[in-house]
Amino acid sequence: MNADAVMNISVDIGNSNLKCGIFLPGGECEVHGLSVDGLFDMEKLYRNLLCWDVLPARTLTADAYPDPITWWIAQTGSFPWQKLQVAIRRLRPQDKYTRVTRRQIPIKVAVNSPDKVGVDRLLAAFAATEQYGDSPMLVIDAGSAITVDIVQNRTFCGGAILPGLDTLSKTYPIISDKLPTVPIPHFPDCTKVPPPVFPGKSTEDAVHCGLYWGTIGAIMQFCGMFFRRTEDVRLILAGGDSQYLLPEIAKIIPSQQIKHHRNLVLEGIAGVSAAK
Repeated sequence: MNADAVMNISVDIGNSNLKCGIFLPGGECEVHGLSVDGLFDMEKLYRNLLCWDVLPARTLTADAYPDPITWWIAQTGSFPWQKLQVAIRRLRPQDKYTRVTRRQIPIKVAVNSPDKVGVDRLLAAFAATEQYGDSPMLVIDAGSAITVDIVQNRTFCGGAILPGLDTLSKTYPIISDKLPTVPIPHFPDCTKVPPPVFPGKSTEDAVHCGLYWGTIGAIMQFCGMFFRRTEDVRLILAGGDSQYLLPEIAKIIPSQQIKHHRNLVLEGIAGVSAAK
């Protein structure tokens, strides 16, 4: 890391994984992921959270950065953010921590209970407005859950929440012990794997078809409902499974209307930290 860079690290803590990102003013960024279990493995913690290579001619990694780093943390899952703080303090006792709350996110919220909206949904919506302004948008964040939210005039207007691909896959053995849990390819492997072919010729293939094409169908239904009543709409696709879903969505939605941001929530955290 260049010693002149301001060291704010954005952190999105989910139920099973966390993602950390550094976003520099010139547009360069780097994102690392780690399972929450990895916080208790010092080698994984060091390699995934403290070794950064944002700039080609770096002079320091984050572990050797002399000044305090501020970790801007959004807890979107149930894993306590304080455990991350305890783990990092073993290696960097001088660092500071700021938890990102709903009140810090500069976006209007037009729903019945604004204080109950997930902070990840608001951060994704805020990041989208920072990029695309007042434009009407459908912001889709495909992770453990898939959120499909309407954002327009810099206002979060609500939406829909679906089970994510991994989450949905785990429900099949609950339906019947004869139905398998199908592994979902994730980035970057998903870029090399074609979508499942219908009809599936085995039980596993049939489950994979249901997972994938059912999710695509649900997303396209919401797109159709919103696009029919709104002109000049953008579709913002984000999240860990976005790369897997993108090719088929792009066959239906014109490419000029689709904007892909794999780390939209982290971009939102970075935007909040930059505004302070």
